[in-house]
Amino acid sequence: MGHFYVCFACHHCNHCCTEVVCLPTPWDVVQIVKYTGRDPRTFLEFLTPDEIEGVAKNDPTWLQVNGEKYIMALKRDTVNGCFFLDRKTRHCTIYPARPLLCRLYPFRLHETRDGRFKAFSLHDDVGCPRFRDAKVPTQPLYEIFVQDREHQYDYHELVRAFNAKAYRGKKPEDFIDMFVEVRSPEKSVSGRSRSKGANRTGE
Repeated sequence: MGHFYVCFACHHCNHCCTEVVCLPTPWDVVQIVKYTGRDPRTFLEFLTPDEIEGVAKNDPTWLQVNGEKYIMALKRDTVNGCFFLDRKTRHCTIYPARPLLCRLYPFRLHETRDGRFKAFSLHDDVGCPRFRDAKVPTQPLYEIFVQDREHQYDYHELVRAFNAKAYRGKKPEDFIDMFVEVRSPEKSVSGRSRSKGANRTGE
């Protein structure tokens, strides 16, 4: 474990972009919309518990729709991986606006019992080769983690508000309308400032 840095270097194996399901937060989605101008419905999907592993049944980001549960994720397929992975270069096409979860992968935070920062290490249970031929400072990682945790609180509030709504024809995609406004016919897309969102950090 590293208090000041973690030994790691990304060699672009694309494991995280092809094998890992990214669960963006509303804040992440807004950043992607601002960067790409895309309607979020083109790059988001909503997965059921049968379609994703590793998310607790009581996770506060599960959307409740007509007795079923859904969670928001970036679209991906088993062949090409993430929606935003360039098929030729195999590089991320939204790298400056990539979700905070992507920025933290494959690092794991360690805190003391009273919640103070202790160190970062690499996750043990990931398929990334975890090359250790470089040093990554932990202070920027911790700042991302703190930012992500703050967005998480707002994400939970949005989910609670959405789950409290009951109306005919309710769909998980309706959740997007709570933090992104798609304008027509200009086709411009803008994020509403009331939502910061949050993301899972894999603690």
